[in-house]
Amino acid sequence: MLAVRSLNLAFKHAVLHDLTLEVQAGSIVGIVGPSGGGKSSLLKIIAGLLDANSGEVTWKDKRVKGPADQLVPGHPEIQLVNQDFGLDIYHTVEENVVQKMLYLPTDVRQRFSEELLDLVELTHLRGQQAIHLSGGEQQRLAIARSLAMEPEVILLDEPFAHLDAHLKVRIGNYLKVLSEVRGTTCILVSHEGQDVLQWCSTIHFMQHGVIQRSDSPEAFYFNPSSAYEALFFGEINVLNEGQKGELLFRPNEYTIVQSGQGITVRFITAQFAGAYWRNTVCTSNNETLVLFAQQSMDDVEKIEVTKRYS
Repeated sequence: MLAVRSLNLAFKHAVLHDLTLEVQAGSIVGIVGPSGGGKSSLLKIIAGLLDANSGEVTWKDKRVKGPADQLVPGHPEIQLVNQDFGLDIYHTVEENVVQKMLYLPTDVRQRFSEELLDLVELTHLRGQQAIHLSGGEQQRLAIARSLAMEPEVILLDEPFAHLDAHLKVRIGNYLKVLSEVRGTTCILVSHEGQDVLQWCSTIHFMQHGVIQRSDSPEAFYFNPSSAYEALFFGEINVLNEGQKGELLFRPNEYTIVQSGQGITVRFITAQFAGAYWRNTVCTSNNETLVLFAQQSMDDVEKIEVTKRYS
């Protein structure tokens, strides 16, 4: 188990506040929250690349040492892929990957490197120096390098930020297999909750250096604790109900009603989004709502919310 206990970190201002976290071996968990909330600093401490002011990190009941306690910072079984990428920029794509698997026999290195380059779709650039890659290509190479070391724990900071949609799915599926077959522990950090919903067994919502909620992906999406939290996992509608407070509901949590009670709406526009149409309507109180449907809703006059959070 990976355990983070009572971490505190401050530079000019506080970054982490008495943060405690446990991650079971072989699981994939997400840490979601706004930029500047301490997520990247937390990963660096877990990886042994940054010293906390107080608290500790343990992996399999052994303390993860920080830079102050060792000559070469880092932990051999914990790999971090952050937004700096950490590539050997004057080496080729293939060299960047192969040099991380020198522990393997030569023939195995060749097969494994080909597998990883195919995974991140860089086979055609295997002879290209890393310095000449685009930002997205460098990110994919950094992911391949970390996987080449077959770490027990892999930490991914905004791993899908520069990836095409099909590559997100491909790499996410690969990580899922690693966790199930090899027992690799993965932590995915993102300010876009929708990027990690489908891969994680547990998500931790982090803000102002504190984990404010830990729950399942389904609970975060279908039972948000606030409109602010809900927006990290998808669109949410907010209606002011006066003394009752705010009514929250997802764009697919409604039905169309012909008459009687319901919310009167006026059609504004519809956008085709592939699997659904994104309809924008306005209530009689001039509150804007987004409604997902299989077609344009230009003839709808009343809706009723089927599930609400307040």
